[in-house]
Amino acid sequence: MKVAYSIRSILIIGFLAVLLPMVVFMIFNHFYAREIVRDKVAETYRNTLDIFVEQTDTNLDEISNYLIKMSILDVDVGMLMSFPLNSDMYTLTKIRIDTKLKRDADVYSVIDSVFVYQADDIILGANTDYSTTMELVRTHMDERLKSSRQFNEWEIRFDQRMDGMFFLMNSVEVTKGLYIGAIIRIKDMNDLLTRQWSDGKIGYAGLLQRDGNQLKGLMSEERPPVLLKDSENQITNKPYITYKDQSTKESYLIMNRPSRIVNVAYQVMIPEDALLKELTFFRNVALFTPIGIFLVLSLYLFFIRRMLLKPLQELIIGMKKISLGMLEVRLKRGKTKEFTFLGEAFNKMAEQIKTLKIDVYEEQLRVKQGELRQLQAQINPHFYMNSLNIIYNLAALKDTDSVKKMSLHLADYFRFIMRINRDTILLGEELAHIENYMTIQKMRFPGLLVCEMNVDERCRSIALPALTLQPFVENAIIHGFKIRRRLFHIQINAERVENEGDHTYLKLVVKDNGAGFSAEVLSTLRQNVMAIQANSTSLGIVNVMDRLTLLYGDTCEIAFDNVMEEDGSASGARVTLFIPIEAEGDTPNV
Repeated sequence: MKVAYSIRSILIIGFLAVLLPMVVFMIFNHFYAREIVRDKVAETYRNTLDIFVEQTDTNLDEISNYLIKMSILDVDVGMLMSFPLNSDMYTLTKIRIDTKLKRDADVYSVIDSVFVYQADDIILGANTDYSTTMELVRTHMDERLKSSRQFNEWEIRFDQRMDGMFFLMNSVEVTKGLYIGAIIRIKDMNDLLTRQWSDGKIGYAGLLQRDGNQLKGLMSEERPPVLLKDSENQITNKPYITYKDQSTKESYLIMNRPSRIVNVAYQVMIPEDALLKELTFFRNVALFTPIGIFLVLSLYLFFIRRMLLKPLQELIIGMKKISLGMLEVRLKRGKTKEFTFLGEAFNKMAEQIKTLKIDVYEEQLRVKQGELRQLQAQINPHFYMNSLNIIYNLAALKDTDSVKKMSLHLADYFRFIMRINRDTILLGEELAHIENYMTIQKMRFPGLLVCEMNVDERCRSIALPALTLQPFVENAIIHGFKIRRRLFHIQINAERVENEGDHTYLKLVVKDNGAGFSAEVLSTLRQNVMAIQANSTSLGIVNVMDRLTLLYGDTCEIAFDNVMEEDGSASGARVTLFIPIEAEGDTPNV
């Protein structure tokens, strides 16, 4: 089945066919670009973190090498234990060592303190509180000496007296009972890490203890934005992992890098929004470009509708109205040259159709008037031949008086016919003509015919086609008056009636007490069909039916039936006519 599409449907489908792929492409491009940018930015951050971790490990190596060199190459450190405690030489050596340690503590910015430890004395170069650091060194060196830990190895230590509580400690044995070591605060390392990320404006940075690849205790004072489970908080081969906080619905990019020197891991958490914050303009372009395209195409579609679809719709509506007979419709002047031409051509065509229809209608009226005149002319010879037949019968009976009287009434009858050479007459005139006709018939059948008229006086002035009732009276005498031994009674009734549509009709009834219509004739009459033979006396009834149809169309109704006795037998024929009463000043549609 072939489907027909309107221009509007085709334009809308074309609009969507252009817009949807573009929107899909822009959305795909947006997310693809987002992934690329995120990967590139994450790679930059990852490289920055790797550089920081490597630099920190290098610093730890340098400090370890520094401690070894001091234990081996420094003469004062090597000779310290050879002097008695608190001797002058011991004191001078201690002063020189203290100066060196303070100098070196300042040189290595990451170092909090450098110390030389022996059971009875501690030489300390510190950048923080001297007494507190002294107590920390004594406490934790005693613990290291009691443990089986290797020297020259960085170790994570915890003490609440330390600012930040966590710190790294390393020590090297110089001689038996004499050690040189260094302390690095985890807080200072975390501060350096934080500075790499714009003081925390980019994201969170912190240090964690690790056991192999498993990350454990947090050693930073700042809490991370999300807390990972043990199964998620691990070092993997992936450059980064993505984690979405279910409570805030915010996604984070998490990078973990272990230190090769100490069991420490550096962790950075960066919100995805921070990754793309420098690309706000491009993100907005990617998001709003489809909307802009949609608005532009919508405006274009609106323009097409105004300039093309609306004039086409008006043209189609005008053609539909013309097809329904509404010939007064005209199109407005179009806004384009093409539609201006179409509108003018349509209006010219509508005017021509209107003129042609009026001409055809007038021609139809003339044909209809001619047919009506022809049917009217058929009445006169029909009745004339019947009247001559009556005179012939009277002459055959040699009833000259009746022939004279009949001739006078017949002359009056045809004088009436010739005098009223018009389409309609008054009902009163039609009834007077029927009385004249019945007088003629009574002369033929004296004492056997009676005609009774029950007429509303208001109806006598109603106009109706000439010779509407007389043919039915004539038909009643010809076909109903078969039993000549009894009185034949004809009754004519006339009244005004109104139907449900408030239309007023003239109701005429002609009935007799004769034999009535046969079943075959009654069926034929009710179907408005009459087989007319050349010598048939039914010509008058068919003539009346045709004239009423030409004059009134479907608004006129003729009904044929029989008057029934109580035993169900027919006791006469009845013809009922409903003729619409024209408004004052109107004439039938001829």
